[in-house]
Amino acid sequence: MDMLETIAELSHEYGTAEYVKAGGGNTSCKDAETLWVKPSGTTLAGLKPETFVMMDRAVLSHLYVVVTPVEPADREALVKNMMTSAVKTETPGRPSVEAPLHDSLSARYVVHTHPPIVNGMTCAVGGRAAVARLFPDALWVPYI
Repeated sequence: MDMLETIAELSHEYGTAEYVKAGGGNTSCKDAETLWVKPSGTTLAGLKPETFVMMDRAVLSHLYVVVTPVEPADREALVKNMMTSAVKTETPGRPSVEAPLHDSLSARYVVHTHPPIVNGMTCAVGGRAAVARLFPDALWVPYI
């Protein structure tokens, strides 16, 4: 089985109501040169190997060293443009906004879901402390 078939199968397995609300969550796989990531606006359950967005990891890596603007709208525009420039032209779709997070992790396959119960905890006042207490081995990624 090739990487795209594997990540499509994982997407289907975790694209259920137990793990995501609506289409929430993202999956990806990568090799040294390319990141294949779930397109924005699609569901995990409906992904096919050919629907993943291909991104050039060398181009995407510029996001990690660029000086970002202070203004949120300017920062968002910069990141959006840099991500768009990393999309390989032969691919349809727009990459998930979380593509850089997936790219930065060393794992070949990344499956991240948005279970409603976890979303409630992470969005709650005191959520980070509650997660630390209940799940001491959990990874909390503070990013914008």
